[in-house]
Amino acid sequence: MILRSALRAAGRLRWVPRVQPVVERSESYLAPHRCATASPFWDVQEPSPTSSCGLAPVGHGYQLRPYSAAAVRRRKEKPLGKDDDDEGVDKELKRIERRRVYWTAQQTFMEYLHVTRGLLFADAEHISKHSPAFVSKLLDEVKDAIEDPVEGGEEVVFRSKVKKTEARDQRATKALVRLFRYHPINEFEPFFESMGLKPGEYYSFLPRDLMFLADDERLLENYHVLCNYGFMRTKIGKIYKAAAELFSSGDNLLPSKLSALEDLGFSKTTVIKLVTSCPDILVCDLNAEFKIMQWLDDAGIPRDWIGQFLSVRKSYNWKKMVEVPQFFTELGFDKEGIGNLIRQNPDFLLDGSGKELFRAVTIMLKAGSGKKGLFNLFLGFPDVPTRNFTRNIQSGILLLANIGASDEDIKQFVNANASILGSARVKAANSILTNLSVGKTRLWKIIKEEPRQLMKYTFGSKLGRLPPCDRSTDKSLLEKVKFLKGIGFVEGSEDMKKALKAFRGKGDELQDRFDFLVKTGLSPKDVVSMIKTSPHVLNQKIHVLESKISFLLNETSYPLSALVAFPSFLSFTVERTKVRFLMYNWLQERGLAAPNFALATFLACSEKDFMKYFVGKHEMGPEVFEKFKREVAETKNMHCTSDD
Repeated sequence: MILRSALRAAGRLRWVPRVQPVVERSESYLAPHRCATASPFWDVQEPSPTSSCGLAPVGHGYQLRPYSAAAVRRRKEKPLGKDDDDEGVDKELKRIERRRVYWTAQQTFMEYLHVTRGLLFADAEHISKHSPAFVSKLLDEVKDAIEDPVEGGEEVVFRSKVKKTEARDQRATKALVRLFRYHPINEFEPFFESMGLKPGEYYSFLPRDLMFLADDERLLENYHVLCNYGFMRTKIGKIYKAAAELFSSGDNLLPSKLSALEDLGFSKTTVIKLVTSCPDILVCDLNAEFKIMQWLDDAGIPRDWIGQFLSVRKSYNWKKMVEVPQFFTELGFDKEGIGNLIRQNPDFLLDGSGKELFRAVTIMLKAGSGKKGLFNLFLGFPDVPTRNFTRNIQSGILLLANIGASDEDIKQFVNANASILGSARVKAANSILTNLSVGKTRLWKIIKEEPRQLMKYTFGSKLGRLPPCDRSTDKSLLEKVKFLKGIGFVEGSEDMKKALKAFRGKGDELQDRFDFLVKTGLSPKDVVSMIKTSPHVLNQKIHVLESKISFLLNETSYPLSALVAFPSFLSFTVERTKVRFLMYNWLQERGLAAPNFALATFLACSEKDFMKYFVGKHEMGPEVFEKFKREVAETKNMHCTSDD
């Protein structure tokens, strides 16, 4: 009851209780931190040494501190089902119980490995803490013995939460000790798992005639060679997969391999990174694998210099790296120039072992660049990783294509301004056009005349509206003004200014779209009213407007006149509108929504508000809403596929 009250109080304060239980053992016993991972059922999280909700660990129980919220104010406990917090508290209690049981199993397993099987304490501790799948499997085998006893049985049933927890831990320990005694485990399974291998990866490495680690002396000996050298224990599994034969060899073969790498000029730190990222080098000809080192020597780069840029999370193809300095030689760089290039951009070698560099070169070649252009590009290469340079170039090309630049213009621009294009990623064309309030033609003219303007359109930059062009020279603006005056707008009025800011099309395009809306059955007066309210409806092409009006008339019960009251209907995609109508009709069928709601009521609101005020009216609403989304998306994909 005390624990429940403390948890409920913590819940109101939005704290998460995290309790570190400590088993009472002999003085020589050490209680290590628990492993932070486990299977879905035995959910384990790294705890703090003390609780954050006022609970202090004492043995297998809990002792209230003087400042505990639960001790200050005693409340009469409500029956189950009467308190809204009870369900959450019960879940939290079960999570703590599972975490304690898992921790108890870890300690018992560690004692078995260290005391019973005679493994070094460091080995036993690491294996027990880093084999969550195996420990969870052990718990699964003894889960029946861990369950709380029922009243009326042979075992005493405690009502105190503290006593129940202590009894459960004792049952788990006894059950596991009995399991270890009468059903010996295959110690190689948790051993391989603790090295970073998953169960599906290490099954093929399990010896058929051995169960105990101590029986494979060479495996443990070579394992300790790597541990003592400085390798992370959880990374040794990757090395074992690539060079398993070295772990079963004697005659100091593995230490000699590591020494051979040091003899090439690498420090211990670099050797650890090399072997962890590319364990294959332990079983290959080092002279053939590291031909790149001769190029680095000729370029005046110390061999160990490259170690500072290596990552154990990546893999490298050292043979393929030779192609990079060979390519620079063909471009015309001398040895000193190659050395400067690699010092300034080590990812030329390391990012994909040269793959990303040649992706960038391929893009430039497609743009028509020659040797001289590539030479100048790499001579003034921007200070960005090669991977980012390639991505930035592609985003710049996409921007130019989307604002109407021809293929030939794009190639010329890329060749002349590759360093600028590759130095930063630009925003999408629609975003730039909207924020600058300009047309495609004017934006392309700005970029072509001053390429460095692109640096103002990069991700994270803020864009403001550009001043309007001189009306006497802006033919497109004159056409828009002429169109608006022709349908009744007063020149210089607020309505005209609003419409001019919103329009993206040319004057003749706007007229065609206006005429189309009139042909659908709307009066010219109504269309003018719609434009004054939402001028952006004329930014859409005729076939898009046609599909949206067709949906309104053929798949809903609303008349065409509904567009006059809510012209923004034409601004939403058909897919979004269809999903909301399906949900609205579903609610109507169940009497949860009134018929003939105004379109703006359920179309103009945000997704969050729609979920709150419509979808949330029925307990099955969220599930049905997601189903409608999937169906509409699948229908759209089918249409796109058929069009292709």
